[in-house]
Amino acid sequence: MTKEYRIEATDSALVKEAAVDYGISRDEMAGLLGVSEKTYYNMMQKNHLDAERSDRFHFIQQILTSGEEAFGSKANLSKWLKTPQSTLDGYTPLNMMATITGANRVLHVLGRIKHGITS
Repeated sequence: MTKEYRIEATDSALVKEAAVDYGISRDEMAGLLGVSEKTYYNMMQKNHLDAERSDRFHFIQQILTSGEEAFGSKANLSKWLKTPQSTLDGYTPLNMMATITGANRVLHVLGRIKHGITS
């Protein structure tokens, strides 16, 4: 018998709170969740995100937590997220996080920063 793993439905209030805490606009958060701004607006009217968006948001939260540890504050991380980075081929981390591959690269860069590896 195969055990089914389910991610808990994310409360939409947590998404809104993260957006405010890290200075992420509605359009930017929609991109991180892989939806249009209109769909994002409609999602925020509900109490919980669907399983796919919850999964994506949990990964985004992991990146934000790691980034806050690396930079020491939400404000410093917010600034870094919106600044083009040479380690990300000149893209902003926020733009890279719109895809799973890009988000993994951002998480990797943050890990290097936390460990003092600059290049």
